Amino acid sequence: MTPFSAGLAVPHSVLARMDPLTKLCAALGTVLAIATFPARAGWRYPVILVLVCLVAWVAAVPMRYLARRCLGATPFIAMAAALPLVSAIEGGADLAVLVAWRAYSAILLLSILAATTAIEDLVDSLRRLGAPRGLALTAILMHRYLSVLLGEWQRIARARDCRGGLRAAGSRTRLWANHVAMVFVRGWERADRVASGMLARGFCGDFPRPSRHLPSMGEVIVCSALPAAVVLLRVV
Repeated sequence: MTPFSAGLAVPHSVLARMDPLTKLCAALGTVLAIATFPARAGWRYPVILVLVCLVAWVAAVPMRYLARRCLGATPFIAMAAALPLVSAIEGGADLAVLVAWRAYSAILLLSILAATTAIEDLVDSLRRLGAPRGLALTAILMHRYLSVLLGEWQRIARARDCRGGLRAAGSRTRLWANHVAMVFVRGWERADRVASGMLARGFCGDFPRPSRHLPSMGEVIVCSALPAAVVLLRVV
Protein backbone atom coordinates (compact mmCIF):
# COMPACT_ATOMS: atom_id res chain seq x y z
CA MET A 1 0.00 0.00 0.00
CA THR A 2 1.07 3.56 -0.60
CA PRO A 3 1.91 5.80 2.36
CA PHE A 4 -0.74 8.17 3.67
CA SER A 5 1.16 11.24 2.46
CA ALA A 6 1.09 9.96 -1.14
CA GLY A 7 -2.50 11.17 -1.48
CA LEU A 8 -1.69 14.79 -0.64
CA ALA A 9 -2.17 17.31 -3.43
CA VAL A 10 0.63 19.55 -2.11
CA PRO A 11 2.81 17.50 0.27
CA HIS A 12 5.67 20.01 0.20
CA SER A 13 3.82 23.28 0.85
CA VAL A 14 4.37 25.46 3.90
CA LEU A 15 0.97 24.55 5.30
CA ALA A 16 1.64 20.81 4.89
CA ARG A 17 4.57 21.04 7.32
CA MET A 18 2.53 22.63 10.11
CA ASP A 19 1.01 20.83 13.09
CA PRO A 20 -2.14 18.95 11.92
CA LEU A 21 -4.11 19.55 15.12
CA THR A 22 -3.52 23.30 14.86
CA LYS A 23 -4.63 23.29 11.21
CA LEU A 24 -7.73 21.24 12.04
CA CYS A 25 -8.74 23.55 14.88
CA ALA A 26 -8.20 26.59 12.64
CA ALA A 27 -10.32 25.12 9.83
CA LEU A 28 -13.14 24.05 12.15
CA GLY A 29 -13.03 27.37 13.99
CA THR A 30 -13.29 29.26 10.72
CA VAL A 31 -16.22 27.13 9.54
CA LEU A 32 -18.04 27.70 12.84
CA ALA A 33 -17.40 31.45 12.64
CA ILE A 34 -18.74 31.54 9.08
CA ALA A 35 -21.83 29.64 10.22
CA THR A 36 -22.71 32.48 12.60
CA PHE A 37 -22.97 35.12 9.87
CA PRO A 38 -26.50 36.40 9.32
CA ALA A 39 -28.14 36.95 5.97
CA ARG A 40 -27.37 40.18 4.10
CA ALA A 41 -23.74 40.25 5.23
CA GLY A 42 -23.07 42.27 2.11
CA TRP A 43 -19.41 42.99 1.38
CA ARG A 44 -18.26 40.41 3.92
CA TYR A 45 -19.13 37.54 1.56
CA PRO A 46 -16.49 38.32 -1.10
CA VAL A 47 -13.93 39.46 1.48
CA ILE A 48 -13.99 36.13 3.30
CA LEU A 49 -13.89 34.19 0.04
CA VAL A 50 -10.84 36.21 -0.96
CA LEU A 51 -9.20 35.37 2.37
CA VAL A 52 -9.88 31.66 1.84
CA CYS A 53 -8.48 31.83 -1.70
CA LEU A 54 -5.43 33.62 -0.31
CA VAL A 55 -4.86 30.71 2.09
CA ALA A 56 -5.15 28.30 -0.86
CA TRP A 57 -2.58 30.37 -2.77
CA VAL A 58 -0.16 30.37 0.17
CA ALA A 59 -0.63 26.61 0.55
CA ALA A 60 -0.03 26.18 -3.22
CA VAL A 61 -3.22 24.13 -3.60
CA PRO A 62 -4.08 23.84 -7.33
CA MET A 63 -7.24 25.64 -8.35
CA ARG A 64 -8.27 22.58 -10.35
CA TYR A 65 -8.18 20.51 -7.16
CA LEU A 66 -10.52 22.95 -5.40
CA ALA A 67 -12.75 23.39 -8.45
CA ARG A 68 -13.37 19.65 -8.77
CA ARG A 69 -14.54 19.42 -5.17
CA CYS A 70 -16.75 22.48 -5.45
CA LEU A 71 -18.22 21.13 -8.69
CA GLY A 72 -18.99 17.77 -7.08
CA ALA A 73 -20.89 19.48 -4.25
CA THR A 74 -22.72 21.97 -6.48
CA PRO A 75 -25.89 19.84 -7.05
CA PHE A 76 -26.38 19.40 -3.30
CA ILE A 77 -25.66 23.07 -2.59
CA ALA A 78 -28.06 24.12 -5.34
CA MET A 79 -30.86 22.00 -3.84
CA ALA A 80 -30.23 23.43 -0.36
CA ALA A 81 -30.07 27.00 -1.68
CA ALA A 82 -33.26 26.53 -3.68
CA LEU A 83 -35.33 25.63 -0.62
CA PRO A 84 -35.67 29.24 0.67
CA LEU A 85 -36.62 30.35 -2.85
CA VAL A 86 -39.39 27.80 -3.36
CA SER A 87 -40.68 28.23 0.19
CA ALA A 88 -41.84 31.77 -0.61
CA ILE A 89 -40.55 33.07 2.72
CA GLU A 90 -39.52 36.64 3.30
CA GLY A 91 -35.90 37.26 2.33
CA GLY A 92 -35.64 33.91 0.54
CA ALA A 93 -33.08 35.21 -1.96
CA ASP A 94 -30.83 36.45 0.84
CA LEU A 95 -31.07 33.10 2.62
CA ALA A 96 -30.23 31.25 -0.60
CA VAL A 97 -27.10 33.35 -1.07
CA LEU A 98 -26.15 32.78 2.56
CA VAL A 99 -26.53 28.99 2.28
CA ALA A 100 -24.45 28.83 -0.91
CA TRP A 101 -21.75 31.09 0.54
CA ARG A 102 -21.47 29.10 3.76
CA ALA A 103 -21.35 25.79 1.90
CA TYR A 104 -18.72 26.82 -0.64
CA SER A 105 -16.59 28.48 2.03
CA ALA A 106 -16.64 25.31 4.15
CA ILE A 107 -15.83 23.09 1.16
CA LEU A 108 -12.88 25.28 0.18
CA LEU A 109 -11.50 25.30 3.72
CA LEU A 110 -11.84 21.55 4.22
CA SER A 111 -10.40 20.88 0.76
CA ILE A 112 -7.34 22.96 1.62
CA LEU A 113 -7.01 21.02 4.87
CA ALA A 114 -7.30 17.68 3.06
CA ALA A 115 -4.79 18.76 0.41
CA THR A 116 -2.13 19.60 2.99
CA THR A 117 -2.77 17.03 5.75
CA ALA A 118 -2.54 13.25 5.54
CA ILE A 119 -5.63 11.29 6.56
CA GLU A 120 -3.63 9.61 9.32
CA ASP A 121 -2.77 13.00 10.83
CA LEU A 122 -6.37 14.21 10.54
CA VAL A 123 -7.73 11.13 12.27
CA ASP A 124 -5.06 11.34 14.97
CA SER A 125 -5.98 15.00 15.52
CA LEU A 126 -9.64 14.05 15.86
CA ARG A 127 -8.63 11.43 18.43
CA ARG A 128 -6.72 14.09 20.36
CA LEU A 129 -9.89 16.20 20.33
CA GLY A 130 -11.87 13.32 21.84
CA ALA A 131 -13.37 11.54 18.82
CA PRO A 132 -14.39 7.90 19.46
CA ARG A 133 -11.70 5.32 18.75
CA GLY A 134 -14.07 3.22 16.61
CA LEU A 135 -14.89 6.18 14.38
CA ALA A 136 -11.22 6.97 13.85
CA LEU A 137 -10.34 3.36 13.09
CA THR A 138 -13.22 3.01 10.62
CA ALA A 139 -12.19 6.21 8.81
CA ILE A 140 -8.60 5.02 8.35
CA LEU A 141 -9.59 1.55 7.14
CA MET A 142 -12.18 2.93 4.72
CA HIS A 143 -9.66 5.35 3.27
CA ARG A 144 -7.00 2.68 2.92
CA TYR A 145 -9.20 0.12 1.18
CA LEU A 146 -11.21 2.30 -1.17
CA SER A 147 -8.33 1.90 -3.62
CA VAL A 148 -8.55 -1.89 -3.19
CA LEU A 149 -12.26 -1.89 -4.05
CA LEU A 150 -11.60 0.39 -7.02
CA GLY A 151 -8.91 -1.98 -8.24
CA GLU A 152 -11.28 -4.95 -7.96
CA TRP A 153 -13.94 -3.01 -9.89
CA GLN A 154 -11.48 -2.22 -12.70
CA ARG A 155 -10.23 -5.82 -12.94
CA ILE A 156 -13.78 -7.19 -13.15
CA ALA A 157 -14.68 -4.57 -15.75
CA ARG A 158 -11.63 -5.50 -17.82
CA ALA A 159 -12.55 -9.19 -17.66
CA ARG A 160 -16.16 -8.39 -18.58
CA ASP A 161 -15.08 -6.33 -21.60
CA CYS A 162 -12.79 -9.14 -22.78
CA ARG A 163 -15.79 -11.50 -22.71
CA GLY A 164 -18.07 -9.32 -24.76
CA GLY A 165 -18.75 -6.25 -22.62
CA LEU A 166 -22.19 -4.67 -22.76
CA ARG A 167 -23.02 -5.46 -26.37
CA ALA A 168 -26.26 -7.16 -25.38
CA ALA A 169 -28.36 -4.15 -24.42
CA GLY A 170 -31.15 -6.24 -22.94
CA SER A 171 -28.82 -7.80 -20.35
CA ARG A 172 -27.12 -4.63 -19.10
CA THR A 173 -29.01 -4.56 -15.81
CA ARG A 174 -28.08 -8.16 -15.07
CA LEU A 175 -24.43 -7.55 -16.04
CA TRP A 176 -24.13 -4.52 -13.77
CA ALA A 177 -25.82 -6.39 -10.92
CA ASN A 178 -23.34 -9.26 -11.34
CA HIS A 179 -20.50 -6.75 -11.45
CA VAL A 180 -21.52 -5.17 -8.15
CA ALA A 181 -22.05 -8.58 -6.57
CA MET A 182 -18.58 -9.77 -7.64
CA VAL A 183 -16.96 -6.64 -6.21
CA PHE A 184 -18.80 -7.22 -2.93
CA VAL A 185 -17.74 -10.89 -2.76
CA ARG A 186 -14.11 -10.18 -3.63
CA GLY A 187 -14.00 -7.22 -1.26
CA TRP A 188 -15.40 -9.39 1.53
CA GLU A 189 -12.79 -12.09 0.88
CA ARG A 190 -10.00 -9.51 0.75
CA ALA A 191 -11.19 -7.91 4.00
CA ASP A 192 -11.22 -11.32 5.68
CA ARG A 193 -7.65 -12.03 4.58
CA VAL A 194 -6.48 -8.60 5.69
CA ALA A 195 -8.17 -8.99 9.09
CA SER A 196 -6.51 -12.39 9.60
CA GLY A 197 -3.14 -10.92 8.66
CA MET A 198 -3.57 -7.99 11.05
CA LEU A 199 -4.51 -10.29 13.92
CA ALA A 200 -1.53 -12.52 13.16
CA ARG A 201 0.70 -9.46 13.48
CA GLY A 202 -0.68 -8.55 16.88
CA PHE A 203 -3.33 -5.98 15.98
CA CYS A 204 -5.31 -5.19 19.14
CA GLY A 205 -8.03 -2.89 17.80
CA ASP A 206 -6.09 0.35 17.32
CA PHE A 207 -3.23 1.65 15.26
CA PRO A 208 -0.16 2.97 17.10
CA ARG A 209 -0.41 6.71 17.59
CA PRO A 210 2.80 8.60 16.81
CA SER A 211 4.20 10.91 19.43
CA ARG A 212 3.54 14.56 18.65
CA HIS A 213 5.47 17.61 19.65
CA LEU A 214 3.63 20.69 20.79
CA PRO A 215 3.11 23.21 17.98
CA SER A 216 5.34 26.21 17.97
CA MET A 217 3.99 29.66 18.80
CA GLY A 218 4.57 30.68 15.18
CA GLU A 219 2.36 27.86 13.91
CA VAL A 220 -0.40 28.79 16.33
CA ILE A 221 -0.27 32.44 15.30
CA VAL A 222 -0.26 31.65 11.57
CA CYS A 223 -3.11 29.14 11.80
CA SER A 224 -5.15 31.46 14.02
CA ALA A 225 -4.94 34.34 11.58
CA LEU A 226 -7.83 33.22 9.34
CA PRO A 227 -10.39 32.39 12.08
CA ALA A 228 -9.44 35.59 13.89
CA ALA A 229 -9.99 37.63 10.73
CA VAL A 230 -13.39 35.98 10.14
CA VAL A 231 -14.46 36.64 13.73
CA LEU A 232 -13.35 40.24 13.40
CA LEU A 233 -15.43 40.65 10.25
CA ARG A 234 -18.37 39.07 12.06
CA VAL A 235 -18.35 41.61 14.89
CA VAL A 236 -17.62 44.65 12.72
